[in-house]
Amino acid sequence: MPGLLAIPLVLLALLIVVALYGLVVIILTPYVLYVLSAGFLAGLVLALVETTRTYGGLLDPPRARTPRDQFTAVRPRRSSSRHIDYAWSHYAVWQAGYDLWAVVERCHRHVTRSWTSTWRSLPRLPRYHRRYGHNSSDGAGPDGSTRTRTWTVLLAWPVLALPGAGLAGLTVGVVTGVAVLSVVVVAVFVSIWIFGTTVTAGLRVVDRRWRASWHTQTCCTHCYYLVDLPVFACPTTHPSSAPTGSDRHRALRPGMQGLWRRRCGCGTSLPVRQASAGARLTARCPKCDTPLATSTGRATEIRVAVFGAPDAGKSTLVDAMVAALAARFPPDRCAVVRWRDERGGPRAVGVTLQAHRAPQRVQVFDAPGRGLVDREICANYGYLDNTRNFVFVLDPLSLPRVREQVAGLPPHLVPIVRVAEHDLVDSYEAVVVGMRYRGVDTSRCRLAIVVSKGDLLSLLPGVAPLRAGSTEIERLLVEQGLDGLLMSANRDFGEVRYFLHGQSDPPSPGPLMWLLRGERALRSEVTSALR
Repeated sequence: MPGLLAIPLVLLALLIVVALYGLVVIILTPYVLYVLSAGFLAGLVLALVETTRTYGGLLDPPRARTPRDQFTAVRPRRSSSRHIDYAWSHYAVWQAGYDLWAVVERCHRHVTRSWTSTWRSLPRLPRYHRRYGHNSSDGAGPDGSTRTRTWTVLLAWPVLALPGAGLAGLTVGVVTGVAVLSVVVVAVFVSIWIFGTTVTAGLRVVDRRWRASWHTQTCCTHCYYLVDLPVFACPTTHPSSAPTGSDRHRALRPGMQGLWRRRCGCGTSLPVRQASAGARLTARCPKCDTPLATSTGRATEIRVAVFGAPDAGKSTLVDAMVAALAARFPPDRCAVVRWRDERGGPRAVGVTLQAHRAPQRVQVFDAPGRGLVDREICANYGYLDNTRNFVFVLDPLSLPRVREQVAGLPPHLVPIVRVAEHDLVDSYEAVVVGMRYRGVDTSRCRLAIVVSKGDLLSLLPGVAPLRAGSTEIERLLVEQGLDGLLMSANRDFGEVRYFLHGQSDPPSPGPLMWLLRGERALRSEVTSALR
């Protein structure tokens, strides 16, 4: 009988417990909804606060994408449009995403910490009444029984629904706030990216057209590489802890590191337009890292290539042309710089003319005759393929008919005269045919054929004094059997004119002056002085 009476009592107790649980649930349900809503609002506020702290720069220390991170993440490539210099990028490029990820991490840390601290604050109840033969441990009670929070959750779940609802609302609110923030950030910065890309493309087109119209490309005097985008060195000395090559800006132009100005990793503000950078910074060749002429990227450069046979008188002609050009300008507005290739290659003579807006530079390249008649060596002179103005120096004393007359000169003149021994036609074709083989459109170029040693030519018997005219000199060359060479020159080049270097009455206009007068890129104040 006692056993039979125990069953109804147990069922009654269970009904009472279920009724009490149901009553508690009914009573706490409105509060659970309130707590859930309060947790949701708290989550939104938490996401808003962390967003304000992160994007407002209130975090200490902030998480930033530094120039070192960007510079070391990309392998430097000399000829790459995607090269990233050691400079701060625009905020919308990298830092905006970093800040958004920082907000997500901080919100995740707050939510995780709230769940963890709430779970750890729950009391532990014994799992069993007593476990015999079990030693006391960190998770065991004083009577040797192990404790767990599982029974706490199973017994007090109606009451624990309140903090659970708050935590759930907090989690949903944070997720909602971060999701809305992500959408807003992505929308805003995608618009900025589109605007920045459009402006960057426009600025680069304008800058490229400006450089093309004013011929700001320069030719390196060491490796003869045509430099369109120079490497600019930062004017501030970088510490030894900075990455190697951080003081070189290889892509100084409008882009993700600045539309108008750029801030170097050392903090120095740099202009991004080549016209402004050339006036302040030192330019270097991107291929061999040789320092380039001053005002590179800003100055107009006209290149003139002189070629001819060995001992034809090229160096003497170059010195005379440069001296005649420099004499037309005041000394304070004209500077002559000479570069000599230690490897035995071409020498370069630069004449920089100070104009009102930008310097005007005339670069005359004088290669050794032995290198010009060798087509393999001549192919290494890259300035030939990037020049529109050519001067072919012709030694008349190397002509067979004239050479016979040289033998009749007075003995005191013959020893001091150095005659070009190489064939004239071959010295011309070694350069011009090689250029056409490399794809150079010589029909867009101009050629000045200069007959050197005119003072000695006038001493020869049977040679009438030449007047300063292209027609007279051309007639002389035709009479000497060079009509085939002249026909080739007129066919290869767009414009050909003939000059005499030496004594002539009246003086013959210089070939350099004629070539410069045909350049539209020169400023008017310079072209007026050349007339």
